[in-house]
Amino acid sequence: MSDVVEVPPQRVPPGTRVVVYACLSPEAVPTAAPERELRGVLRYVNERGWIPVATFVDRASVLSSRADRTEWPKALAAVEEGRADGIVAPSMVMIWFHQEDRDSFANWLDASRAFVSTPGTHTDPRRRRAVGSLRAQTVAAPPLATGSKRRRR
Repeated sequence: MSDVVEVPPQRVPPGTRVVVYACLSPEAVPTAAPERELRGVLRYVNERGWIPVATFVDRASVLSSRADRTEWPKALAAVEEGRADGIVAPSMVMIWFHQEDRDSFANWLDASRAFVSTPGTHTDPRRRRAVGSLRAQTVAAPPLATGSKRRRR
């Protein structure tokens, strides 16, 4: 089994179109502008020169299944329709918490050739760690147009 070697987020070039997705607590007081709650993520996107084309926010527990979230399919559709090349979220746990969510998202990433990135963690859900190996982190980047992922065997 292969381990993924850390690849810096700069591998995704400036000008790349992204959607911002977040799953925020339903107990939090929603603001009129979700961008206020997502300042850190939007700053992360801006620092990389990426272009946010849409923001989708679900008000649900991060423990909830993505199947129960109304905004999540819209984020995926933006990529599938070619309006964006990747998804940026505050944390990976907002994208998957349950193993079945992780597995289906990994399959979607492979099929869509999209990438996912977060300010705090750059873990590729398509790669599993070998037993006893160190955790390796990466950004799941688009195919060769922006560079390929390096792997250790």
